[in-house]
Amino acid sequence: MENQRASPAITKFAEVARRYCDWAEGPALHAAADIHTARRLLIELHSAVIDLPDNCPETDTAEDAFVEFDWHAIRGRFQQLPVDGYWDVFNPLKEDAPVFNTLFDDLSDIWRDVKEGLVLYDRGDLAEAVWEWQFNFKIHWGAHLTGAQRAIHQHLTENS
Repeated sequence: MENQRASPAITKFAEVARRYCDWAEGPALHAAADIHTARRLLIELHSAVIDLPDNCPETDTAEDAFVEFDWHAIRGRFQQLPVDGYWDVFNPLKEDAPVFNTLFDDLSDIWRDVKEGLVLYDRGDLAEAVWEWQFNFKIHWGAHLTGAQRAIHQHLTENS
């Protein structure tokens, strides 16, 4: 585990995750500025998670890692953005019917999954933090991230 402690990829992801969480937990700014910030942070998260080293922790400490933050406040903060809902498919490689997603739900779910890993990282549980970030990216927040990126891209394309 010592070699991961010095890993620039883990440090970079933790820095981006912290900026995303700080932004999510902070006050809403002007909606146009916030949508650009969301775009930038999602790109950075996406790039940084791909660079994380493959990891399997020796123990499972995630169950007691998360300190509850007011999730309703996070969701409410994101409901102020100029994009509300959009159509998407869960699996673009299958013939699935489109579903209606909301950007505030995407950004809130990303925050929750990234925050859980950040709490572990700050506690010094690096292996568990990396595993949480990667695993939840694959099964949950990765789909929210890519859907949000498409919706934000479309909004900015149509409104620039």
